[in-house]
Amino acid sequence: MAGEPTRWVRLEPRARDLGLAPGLEARVHDPLWLLGRQWQLGELTADGELGSAVVAQLTAEVLPLSRYRPGAASGGAATHAYDATAQPLEALVEAEETPPTPTARARARAGQHFERLLGARGMAKYVAAYRAAFPLRADVAALDAASRRFVEIVAGRVVDGARLRTALLAALRPASGAPALPATPPIAAADVAAVRAAADAWLAWGDALVTAPPATNAAWIADRMEYAFGLQAVSAGGAEATVEAEEYADGELEWHAFTALPPAAPATAGPNVVGPLTVVPSAVTYPGMPASRLWEFEDGRVDFGGVQADPEDLGRMLLAEFGLVFGGDWLLVPLEVAAGSLVRIVALDVRDTFGRTLRVGPTSALEGPSGGWRMFGISPPATASAAGPPADALLVAPALASSLQGRPLEDVLLLRDETANLVWAVERAVEGENGLPVDRAAAAYAQAPGPPPPATPADTLAYRLRSDVPEHWLPLIPQRLQASDPSMTLRLGALSRIRPDGAVVPIRPLGRLLAPATPDAPVVLREEEVPREGARVTRAYQLARWVDGTTFLWLGRRKAVGRGEGSSGLRFDTMETPAD
Repeated sequence: MAGEPTRWVRLEPRARDLGLAPGLEARVHDPLWLLGRQWQLGELTADGELGSAVVAQLTAEVLPLSRYRPGAASGGAATHAYDATAQPLEALVEAEETPPTPTARARARAGQHFERLLGARGMAKYVAAYRAAFPLRADVAALDAASRRFVEIVAGRVVDGARLRTALLAALRPASGAPALPATPPIAAADVAAVRAAADAWLAWGDALVTAPPATNAAWIADRMEYAFGLQAVSAGGAEATVEAEEYADGELEWHAFTALPPAAPATAGPNVVGPLTVVPSAVTYPGMPASRLWEFEDGRVDFGGVQADPEDLGRMLLAEFGLVFGGDWLLVPLEVAAGSLVRIVALDVRDTFGRTLRVGPTSALEGPSGGWRMFGISPPATASAAGPPADALLVAPALASSLQGRPLEDVLLLRDETANLVWAVERAVEGENGLPVDRAAAAYAQAPGPPPPATPADTLAYRLRSDVPEHWLPLIPQRLQASDPSMTLRLGALSRIRPDGAVVPIRPLGRLLAPATPDAPVVLREEEVPREGARVTRAYQLARWVDGTTFLWLGRRKAVGRGEGSSGLRFDTMETPAD
């Protein structure tokens, strides 16, 4: 009704006891019911293994990784000593030698740093002399537009770091004789010590700038566009185990990248034994799991009630059942081991609240080495009789948790062209002299057109032997390995172009991914490495920080799934009108 006064009504609880003890006690008025439930579930007689774990004793065998072998096992490469704590495994495997003639940007930056070191020691007066003695030059006519502009800017204004390093290495680190500064440019006797200190500091900076491989990058298998290497673990007693990474290409060295190989010789003694260690197990937790305490609320980050599973979706239903029913039955028993070791649990004894001791064994003891599917295990050797790392061994690889990858300097796309019945290697990008990737597709389409064809009547057909293909499309021609072998390989061929002077020159790749090992060696790929979905291979700088805080920078390669089939537009024996 109009004019009615506004009234506020609030209900407030009134506690009979000002303390919080009654609410926290959670008293039960029928304790016999709880005792009956305990008897029914077997808690009073410890039946059904319902006792809680109190303490655990753990014994493990540890084999430290101490040898490294680049390349495939069949390659016959020698192994050498390996320190898992010195550097990440990715940097050791992927690092490739820096090119003998680096880009103009790299040479300019190195020269600028040398000039800064001279200025920091009060020797800036020699900067002009070093610029004159080691000028930066490049063939401008053979460069792309962006690299040409960069070289024109820095030419004559900075020291060429590559030429300077060659001269300083020959003078300050000679194979024989006393080290001394190069004769050019001349340095006053009073300034020799300061200039030499700057040169030594600059050489040390260059040595530590990019991680270099211990030898030639033999881990890269060119015909598969993948890395392959092996690790060997040898204990003090002579026990030996070897793991092999045969197809490492995605930059993630996880457990599934390794397989086991039989040892070269039988062990004379067992591996290193750690333990028994006495630890207190803790419950395994995950976000949103049911709370085990009274008055405790779940955080709600996992909503099992919102799980939608079809009747045939067994995996999702099993995961939900594990989280809701059996999630509280898992315990965590920590064991700290050094990165770069093979670890196998020998014994795990758990004592519960009823005083019983239970030995927990591996599931492989019940299922056999190949009886079931498991994670984090190493695949056994190909021959069942060969002895290798046990199936329940865990490889703690000295790998990176994460790293930073720069922009790909090179990008090659391998794809199949069913219309032309060919496989193509498309060089999408290569490293330019300005240190940035050059888009080869844009460069090919931006080339100046050739001389116009002679005028022909509109009703005249022109015969073309083959259509034009962009210069960054390189053919991979199928070729048999042997006459009696049906398997095929893909050999890199070359199309040709006609220069303005009429000369016919073959089109060669410009990057390092498709470069031959030697000038006369062919570039051959395995046919299975180019499936229908294709493959993409990139080359880029990788940056990571290791456990001791050391920073590593290296050039690495990655292979990923391609973008499917493609079409080059290549056609043979065609008749076209002048309008075409």
